[in-house]
Amino acid sequence: MLGYIFEFWWMLPTAFCVCLIATSSSIEGAVFFTPIFILLFPVIAGVRILPVEAIFIALSTELFGFGSALTGYLRRKLVDINITKKVLAVSIPLAVAFGFLAHVVPGGFIMTLLGAMMICLSLVMFYSFLHGRKQTTVEREKEGPPSKVDALGRKYWYTYRHGPIGVIWSGLGGVLVGLTGIGIGELTSTTLIVRNKLPVRVAIGTGIMIVALTVFPATLVHGFVFSTGDLNVHWNILFMTIPAVALGGQISPFITNRIAGEKMKVFLSIILIAVGVLLIWRAVGY
Repeated sequence: MLGYIFEFWWMLPTAFCVCLIATSSSIEGAVFFTPIFILLFPVIAGVRILPVEAIFIALSTELFGFGSALTGYLRRKLVDINITKKVLAVSIPLAVAFGFLAHVVPGGFIMTLLGAMMICLSLVMFYSFLHGRKQTTVEREKEGPPSKVDALGRKYWYTYRHGPIGVIWSGLGGVLVGLTGIGIGELTSTTLIVRNKLPVRVAIGTGIMIVALTVFPATLVHGFVFSTGDLNVHWNILFMTIPAVALGGQISPFITNRIAGEKMKVFLSIILIAVGVLLIWRAVGY
Protein backbone atom coordinates (compact mmCIF):
# COMPACT_ATOMS: atom_id res chain seq x y z
CA MET A 1 0.00 0.00 0.00
CA LEU A 2 2.75 2.46 0.96
CA GLY A 3 4.61 1.53 -2.20
CA TYR A 4 1.59 2.52 -4.27
CA ILE A 5 1.09 5.82 -2.40
CA PHE A 6 4.74 6.90 -2.68
CA GLU A 7 5.43 5.48 -6.15
CA PHE A 8 5.72 8.98 -7.59
CA TRP A 9 7.23 10.66 -4.51
CA TRP A 10 9.31 13.01 -6.66
CA MET A 11 6.11 14.76 -7.74
CA LEU A 12 5.79 16.22 -4.21
CA PRO A 13 8.66 18.76 -4.55
CA THR A 14 7.97 19.15 -8.27
CA ALA A 15 4.31 20.05 -7.71
CA PHE A 16 5.23 22.44 -4.90
CA CYS A 17 7.60 24.42 -7.14
CA VAL A 18 5.14 24.42 -10.05
CA CYS A 19 2.39 25.70 -7.76
CA LEU A 20 4.51 28.59 -6.50
CA ILE A 21 5.29 29.67 -10.06
CA ALA A 22 1.71 29.25 -11.30
CA THR A 23 -0.23 30.89 -8.49
CA SER A 24 2.25 33.77 -8.14
CA SER A 25 1.68 34.76 -11.77
CA SER A 26 -1.92 33.61 -12.43
CA ILE A 27 -0.74 30.97 -14.92
CA GLU A 28 -2.62 27.69 -14.76
CA GLY A 29 -0.69 24.86 -13.16
CA ALA A 30 -1.94 22.59 -15.94
CA VAL A 31 0.34 24.52 -18.33
CA PHE A 32 3.23 22.77 -16.57
CA PHE A 33 1.63 19.60 -15.21
CA THR A 34 0.12 18.35 -18.48
CA PRO A 35 3.47 18.32 -20.36
CA ILE A 36 5.12 16.71 -17.32
CA PHE A 37 2.61 13.86 -17.40
CA ILE A 38 2.70 13.43 -21.19
CA LEU A 39 6.42 13.96 -21.90
CA LEU A 40 8.35 13.18 -18.72
CA PHE A 41 6.45 10.32 -17.10
CA PRO A 42 7.28 7.81 -19.87
CA VAL A 43 10.97 8.74 -19.51
CA ILE A 44 11.31 9.09 -15.73
CA ALA A 45 8.69 6.65 -14.43
CA GLY A 46 8.18 4.38 -17.44
CA VAL A 47 4.45 5.19 -17.33
CA ARG A 48 2.55 6.25 -20.44
CA ILE A 49 -0.27 8.65 -19.66
CA LEU A 50 -2.91 9.44 -22.28
CA PRO A 51 -3.42 13.15 -23.10
CA VAL A 52 -6.99 13.26 -21.76
CA GLU A 53 -5.89 11.50 -18.57
CA ALA A 54 -3.01 13.97 -18.19
CA ILE A 55 -5.48 16.84 -18.53
CA PHE A 56 -7.72 15.39 -15.80
CA ILE A 57 -4.84 14.83 -13.35
CA ALA A 58 -3.44 18.29 -14.12
CA LEU A 59 -6.83 19.95 -13.60
CA SER A 60 -7.39 18.06 -10.34
CA THR A 61 -4.01 19.17 -9.04
CA GLU A 62 -4.51 22.72 -10.24
CA LEU A 63 -7.90 22.93 -8.56
CA PHE A 64 -6.43 22.31 -5.10
CA GLY A 65 -3.49 24.66 -5.69
CA PHE A 66 -5.56 27.57 -6.98
CA GLY A 67 -8.29 26.91 -4.41
CA SER A 68 -5.71 27.15 -1.65
CA ALA A 69 -4.17 30.30 -3.14
CA LEU A 70 -7.60 31.86 -3.56
CA THR A 71 -8.18 31.90 0.20
CA GLY A 72 -5.00 33.92 0.62
CA TYR A 73 -5.88 36.44 -2.08
CA LEU A 74 -9.38 36.83 -0.64
CA ARG A 75 -7.95 37.53 2.82
CA ARG A 76 -5.75 40.22 1.29
CA LYS A 77 -8.76 41.67 -0.63
CA LEU A 78 -7.02 41.38 -3.99
CA VAL A 79 -9.96 39.79 -5.86
CA ASP A 80 -12.52 41.79 -7.86
CA ILE A 81 -15.74 39.79 -7.46
CA ASN A 82 -17.70 41.82 -10.02
CA ILE A 83 -15.23 41.02 -12.81
CA THR A 84 -15.22 37.37 -11.78
CA LYS A 85 -19.00 37.06 -12.05
CA LYS A 86 -19.05 38.44 -15.60
CA VAL A 87 -16.34 36.05 -16.80
CA LEU A 88 -17.65 32.90 -15.07
CA ALA A 89 -21.15 33.34 -16.50
CA VAL A 90 -19.62 32.54 -19.90
CA SER A 91 -16.57 30.38 -19.13
CA ILE A 92 -18.18 27.74 -16.91
CA PRO A 93 -20.90 26.46 -19.31
CA LEU A 94 -18.41 26.19 -22.17
CA ALA A 95 -15.78 24.49 -19.99
CA VAL A 96 -18.35 21.84 -19.07
CA ALA A 97 -19.54 21.28 -22.65
CA PHE A 98 -16.05 20.99 -24.13
CA GLY A 99 -14.89 18.85 -21.20
CA PHE A 100 -17.20 16.13 -22.51
CA LEU A 101 -15.99 16.73 -26.07
CA ALA A 102 -12.35 16.21 -25.04
CA HIS A 103 -13.08 12.51 -24.48
CA VAL A 104 -14.16 11.85 -28.06
CA VAL A 105 -11.43 13.69 -30.02
CA PRO A 106 -8.16 11.89 -30.94
CA GLY A 107 -5.27 12.11 -28.49
CA GLY A 108 -2.93 13.33 -31.23
CA PHE A 109 -5.22 16.28 -31.91
CA ILE A 110 -5.26 17.22 -28.22
CA MET A 111 -1.44 17.11 -28.04
CA THR A 112 -1.13 19.23 -31.19
CA LEU A 113 -3.61 21.74 -29.78
CA LEU A 114 -1.73 21.76 -26.47
CA GLY A 115 1.56 22.40 -28.25
CA ALA A 116 0.12 25.23 -30.31
CA MET A 117 -1.44 26.72 -27.17
CA MET A 118 1.91 26.57 -25.35
CA ILE A 119 3.60 28.53 -28.12
CA CYS A 120 0.78 31.09 -28.31
CA LEU A 121 0.69 31.48 -24.53
CA SER A 122 4.43 32.10 -24.41
CA LEU A 123 3.95 35.06 -26.76
CA VAL A 124 0.94 36.27 -24.79
CA MET A 125 2.86 36.10 -21.51
CA PHE A 126 5.78 38.04 -22.93
CA TYR A 127 3.39 40.68 -24.27
CA SER A 128 1.74 40.81 -20.84
CA PHE A 129 5.14 41.29 -19.21
CA LEU A 130 6.04 44.21 -21.46
CA HIS A 131 2.85 46.01 -20.47
CA GLY A 132 2.61 44.83 -16.87
CA ARG A 133 6.06 46.05 -15.88
CA LYS A 134 5.05 49.60 -16.78
CA GLN A 135 2.48 49.66 -14.01
CA THR A 136 3.14 50.46 -10.39
CA THR A 137 1.71 48.31 -7.64
CA VAL A 138 -0.21 51.24 -6.14
CA GLU A 139 -1.73 53.78 -8.46
CA ARG A 140 -1.26 57.44 -7.65
CA GLU A 141 -4.34 58.92 -6.02
CA LYS A 142 -7.06 60.02 -8.43
CA GLU A 143 -10.36 61.79 -8.07
CA GLY A 144 -13.23 59.84 -6.55
CA PRO A 145 -13.23 56.74 -4.39
CA PRO A 146 -10.77 53.94 -5.27
CA SER A 147 -11.97 50.87 -7.15
CA LYS A 148 -10.44 48.61 -4.49
CA VAL A 149 -8.62 48.88 -1.18
CA ASP A 150 -6.63 45.81 -0.11
CA ALA A 151 -6.09 44.46 3.40
CA LEU A 152 -2.93 46.56 3.81
CA GLY A 153 -4.78 49.75 2.94
CA ARG A 154 -3.29 50.14 -0.53
CA LYS A 155 -5.68 51.89 -2.94
CA TYR A 156 -6.26 50.96 -6.59
CA TRP A 157 -8.07 52.95 -9.30
CA TYR A 158 -9.11 51.19 -12.50
CA THR A 159 -12.05 50.66 -14.85
CA TYR A 160 -13.10 47.28 -16.24
CA ARG A 161 -14.95 47.04 -19.57
CA HIS A 162 -16.44 43.62 -20.33
CA GLY A 163 -18.65 44.03 -23.40
CA PRO A 164 -18.50 41.78 -26.49
CA ILE A 165 -14.71 41.40 -26.25
CA GLY A 166 -15.03 40.24 -22.64
CA VAL A 167 -17.64 37.66 -23.67
CA ILE A 168 -15.38 36.40 -26.47
CA TRP A 169 -12.25 35.88 -24.36
CA SER A 170 -14.27 34.43 -21.47
CA GLY A 171 -15.88 31.93 -23.85
CA LEU A 172 -12.58 31.06 -25.50
CA GLY A 173 -11.05 30.48 -22.07
CA GLY A 174 -13.85 28.09 -21.13
CA VAL A 175 -13.46 26.15 -24.40
CA LEU A 176 -9.70 25.81 -23.92
CA VAL A 177 -10.03 24.69 -20.29
CA GLY A 178 -12.52 21.98 -21.28
CA LEU A 179 -10.41 20.69 -24.17
CA THR A 180 -6.83 21.19 -22.99
CA GLY A 181 -6.97 22.30 -19.34
CA ILE A 182 -5.17 25.58 -20.03
CA GLY A 183 -5.78 29.02 -21.48
CA ILE A 184 -8.15 31.05 -19.35
CA GLY A 185 -5.54 32.13 -16.79
CA GLU A 186 -3.31 33.69 -19.43
CA LEU A 187 -6.26 35.26 -21.26
CA THR A 188 -7.51 36.72 -17.98
CA SER A 189 -4.23 38.18 -16.75
CA THR A 190 -3.33 39.59 -20.15
CA THR A 191 -6.76 41.16 -20.73
CA LEU A 192 -6.97 42.65 -17.24
CA ILE A 193 -3.44 44.04 -17.28
CA VAL A 194 -3.06 45.09 -20.91
CA ARG A 195 -6.57 46.05 -22.01
CA ASN A 196 -8.10 47.25 -18.72
CA LYS A 197 -4.92 48.48 -16.98
CA LEU A 198 -5.67 46.72 -13.69
CA PRO A 199 -2.85 46.74 -11.11
CA VAL A 200 -0.87 43.50 -11.38
CA ARG A 201 -1.75 42.30 -7.87
CA VAL A 202 -5.49 42.74 -8.41
CA ALA A 203 -5.28 41.15 -11.87
CA ILE A 204 -3.49 38.09 -10.46
CA GLY A 205 -5.87 37.69 -7.52
CA THR A 206 -8.92 38.03 -9.77
CA GLY A 207 -7.38 35.62 -12.28
CA ILE A 208 -6.83 33.05 -9.52
CA MET A 209 -10.56 33.02 -8.71
CA ILE A 210 -11.59 32.84 -12.38
CA VAL A 211 -9.25 29.91 -13.03
CA ALA A 212 -10.26 28.01 -9.88
CA LEU A 213 -14.00 28.33 -10.47
CA THR A 214 -13.75 27.50 -14.19
CA VAL A 215 -11.51 24.49 -13.58
CA PHE A 216 -13.76 23.03 -10.86
CA PRO A 217 -16.74 22.02 -13.07
CA ALA A 218 -14.40 20.97 -15.91
CA THR A 219 -12.60 18.64 -13.49
CA LEU A 220 -15.92 17.15 -12.36
CA VAL A 221 -16.84 16.45 -15.98
CA HIS A 222 -13.58 14.63 -16.68
CA GLY A 223 -13.89 12.69 -13.40
CA PHE A 224 -17.44 11.64 -14.26
CA VAL A 225 -16.45 10.40 -17.73
CA PHE A 226 -13.50 8.46 -16.33
CA SER A 227 -15.73 6.85 -13.68
CA THR A 228 -18.02 5.48 -16.40
CA GLY A 229 -15.25 4.30 -18.74
CA ASP A 230 -12.39 1.81 -18.88
CA LEU A 231 -9.41 4.16 -18.73
CA ASN A 232 -7.00 3.58 -15.85
CA VAL A 233 -6.31 6.84 -14.05
CA HIS A 234 -3.09 6.92 -12.00
CA TRP A 235 -4.73 8.21 -8.83
CA ASN A 236 -1.57 7.83 -6.75
CA ILE A 237 -0.05 10.80 -8.59
CA LEU A 238 -2.62 12.96 -6.81
CA PHE A 239 -1.47 11.63 -3.42
CA MET A 240 1.76 13.57 -3.99
CA THR A 241 0.59 16.59 -5.97
CA ILE A 242 -2.46 17.66 -3.94
CA PRO A 243 -0.68 18.18 -0.56
CA ALA A 244 2.17 19.95 -2.36
CA VAL A 245 -0.03 22.46 -4.20
CA ALA A 246 -2.27 23.01 -1.16
CA LEU A 247 0.81 24.18 0.76
CA GLY A 248 2.24 26.10 -2.18
CA GLY A 249 -1.05 27.93 -2.66
CA GLN A 250 -0.84 29.34 0.86
CA ILE A 251 2.69 30.60 0.32
CA SER A 252 2.20 32.23 -3.09
CA PRO A 253 0.27 35.32 -1.85
CA PHE A 254 3.28 36.20 0.34
CA ILE A 255 5.52 35.92 -2.73
CA THR A 256 3.20 38.09 -4.82
CA ASN A 257 3.29 40.78 -2.12
CA ARG A 258 7.07 40.95 -2.38
CA ILE A 259 7.96 39.94 -5.93
CA ALA A 260 6.30 41.06 -9.15
CA GLY A 261 4.95 37.85 -10.64
CA GLU A 262 5.23 39.42 -14.10
CA LYS A 263 9.03 39.14 -13.96
CA MET A 264 8.80 35.36 -14.15
CA LYS A 265 6.97 35.46 -17.45
CA VAL A 266 10.04 36.13 -19.61
CA PHE A 267 11.68 32.92 -18.42
CA LEU A 268 8.42 30.99 -18.63
CA SER A 269 7.83 32.19 -22.19
CA ILE A 270 11.06 30.53 -23.30
CA ILE A 271 10.19 27.31 -21.48
CA LEU A 272 6.70 27.15 -22.99
CA ILE A 273 7.97 27.55 -26.56
CA ALA A 274 10.28 24.56 -26.05
CA VAL A 275 7.52 22.49 -24.45
CA GLY A 276 5.07 23.41 -27.22
CA VAL A 277 7.48 22.26 -29.91
CA LEU A 278 8.08 18.97 -28.06
CA LEU A 279 4.35 18.32 -27.72
CA ILE A 280 3.73 18.91 -31.42
CA TRP A 281 6.70 16.68 -32.29
CA ARG A 282 5.31 13.97 -29.99
CA ALA A 283 1.85 14.30 -31.54
CA VAL A 284 3.22 13.63 -35.04
CA GLY A 285 4.21 10.12 -34.01
CA TYR A 286 1.27 9.52 -31.68
